[in-house]
Amino acid sequence: MELGEIKKVNLPAFTVIGKEGSGLAAEGSSWVPLLWDNVNEHFEEIAKNVTLTPDEIHLWGLMSDENTWLAPWQEVGRYLAGIAVPTHTEVPAGWQKWQIPTADYFVIKTDVENLAPMTEKMLLEVLPQNNVTLSGAIQEHYLPEFAPGEVELYFPVVAI
Repeated sequence: MELGEIKKVNLPAFTVIGKEGSGLAAEGSSWVPLLWDNVNEHFEEIAKNVTLTPDEIHLWGLMSDENTWLAPWQEVGRYLAGIAVPTHTEVPAGWQKWQIPTADYFVIKTDVENLAPMTEKMLLEVLPQNNVTLSGAIQEHYLPEFAPGEVELYFPVVAI
């Protein structure tokens, strides 16, 4: 995908093993990067349990409200920084496994500089124009070939 490109996808259920944390939603920029640092520092613990080719490496920043599974953050959010793995993968000590159900998504590729305006465009223009509404938390997807700061945002949707 190119920056700014939008597509609709049906993503089958998938599993992510990663480092989980929670904190005030308004302060996510202070605690979420620490989770990614933790993943990077201990990645060999996952590598022992699963072998992935470069094409199979999918990093995910998964979000959920503290009280409602996979709902958008309210006051306190949960975040899992991790990698998609086969469902049967053993979870190392100190790691968490989240299983994400099959869902329809609108996806946009963006970067750090355009994150806020692209999110606003999706929520205020693209989703309403396509007669869908957000059905859960927006999820972040990173691929090895992405330039620093690039991300795909997955907006789970249902028809209205």
